[in-house]
Amino acid sequence: MAAVAVDLECSVSSGFVMDPNEHQRIGWVTKLDGFGLPVGGLQSDLQVSDPLAAGNGKPMVVPVVGVLEKFSWAGGAADPLYVDFRVSQENATQLKTLQQTAKAWFTELIPGQPLSGTIAGPENPQLNVDLTPVPVKDGIDVYVYKVSIVISPQPHQACTLKLSSSSAKTAVKPWGSA
Repeated sequence: MAAVAVDLECSVSSGFVMDPNEHQRIGWVTKLDGFGLPVGGLQSDLQVSDPLAAGNGKPMVVPVVGVLEKFSWAGGAADPLYVDFRVSQENATQLKTLQQTAKAWFTELIPGQPLSGTIAGPENPQLNVDLTPVPVKDGIDVYVYKVSIVISPQPHQACTLKLSSSSAKTAVKPWGSA
């Protein structure tokens, strides 16, 4: 079966503050730990509005580590995940100090399941942290920082990725190999 690439652009501003008149694609990093971070990983120190919680008795505002800007995957089990997301100044500073660490391990939560992998490129780790502050939205005095990371599957560990193209259509794809 041929690999089907996934390339998702997300609205960062809608990831922070929803516009009820627009239905933009949004996404969050809910947990990021490992590769030398303190126990528990990065703090979930950003507050976002969760449109799926509306009417379900859940809090409308939830804490997250980061807000997704882009998620890309070539679709093959051994292909890395490319993730761009925005984090707080504190989390960006923590990651920037760890940026020089090669072949670091971590576990990240992407739609509903933990994935284990490595930062791609043992000679040149694919982790970049930009410490230039960017407002989450015009007129809001809250700033975030861009993190770009390339994640390769962990050797001999198979995971699955759930990818939805609508509320009723979900595909489960393998990532990694056993």
